Amino acid sequence: MNYNDCINLYSSDVAVLKDYVIKRKLTLHRSMRKSGFELEIEKRMRGTANDEKIETSIIRTRSTIHELAYCNQWELFITLTLDPLLYDRHDLRKWHKDLTQWLRDYKKAYGTKIKFLLIPEQHKDGAWHIHGLLMGLPSDHLQKNHNGYLDWLPYRQKFGYCSIDQIKNHEAVSKYITKYISKDLADGIKDLNAHMYYCSRGLQRAQEIKRGTLSANNVPWDYENDYVKCKWLQASAEDLVSTIV
Repeated sequence: MNYNDCINLYSSDVAVLKDYVIKRKLTLHRSMRKSGFELEIEKRMRGTANDEKIETSIIRTRSTIHELAYCNQWELFITLTLDPLLYDRHDLRKWHKDLTQWLRDYKKAYGTKIKFLLIPEQHKDGAWHIHGLLMGLPSDHLQKNHNGYLDWLPYRQKFGYCSIDQIKNHEAVSKYITKYISKDLADGIKDLNAHMYYCSRGLQRAQEIKRGTLSANNVPWDYENDYVKCKWLQASAEDLVSTIV
């Protein structure tokens, strides 16, 4: 593949408008690869680990986490741990497998479907705990502990200590939870060949409304860097839609 072929794979200044249920997001991409193409160099990079690839993965994962957090009506922010007397705190893969099965059994037992978005975090000694968002857990299944946080007794009896708090600001928590996607997490997950996050099936995602060239040149962007510019809009806003052609 020569230089000209590489250039032709990309479009410049592509505007994308997406519906995030509560709001809309306008993103102007300085450069975007055309759909259906893949560079030979990217094929060769598969299965390799390097700083650039890891950084790209972190950026994409943070974007996905924010989208999943923002587009779904989460009710609880949780921190889950493992009791070393009950579980191996270093075995993240087994924890995730057992937790998802336990949630399926919980649904059968109580008739409630709990949805989740979970991000693991590793201690310096290699042990894991998990932060995340929940919805669908009945409030009468929770009780306050001595620290003033909500406690989920069935989880604690099965796995270990947990701390749960009701979400008061949906937009703020959607931004906050992305901070757990870090270089340290990527390095630890890479060693395990695991995932940087776990989520329920069927969660709502942002839907693309329109894509094209942005004719407006006076947009008051909320954020911009060398690669993108972003603007959040009210769900009912139509003034910028017509400027994408």
